[in-house]
Amino acid sequence: MEWVPNVQSTGRAGEFLAAYILEAHGVECHRVDRQGADLWCKRGDKITTVQVKTASESVVDKNCTVYRYNTKTRDAAWFCFVALDTRLMLLRPAENVLTISTRIHQSTFTPANQGESVQHFISTLLSK
Repeated sequence: MEWVPNVQSTGRAGEFLAAYILEAHGVECHRVDRQGADLWCKRGDKITTVQVKTASESVVDKNCTVYRYNTKTRDAAWFCFVALDTRLMLLRPAENVLTISTRIHQSTFTPANQGESVQHFISTLLSK
């Protein structure tokens, strides 16, 4: 019998991947089961909340390849978008995510863009 991932296991995998990447950059992460927040992140004495959104693979949508995320919930300070098939993520402040559904082009998920978004996350966190 072949194991088929469901939405919950895909989301959980994304949360752990995001925590792993952030921890590798010196951000302490705690995965939480709270409405609207998946990670509580700490650097120094600063704490923020992150809502992790995970797509297991990209899809063709209107002639381009994108990852699609439901971004209706806005209780966290940050969104973390995970592309599970490439094991990459991008962080965006929640105030910059203005739609209830977010599409991110597949080519946007690169190691360089991931690193840049993590550094922006850390610098914003430390400046509070």
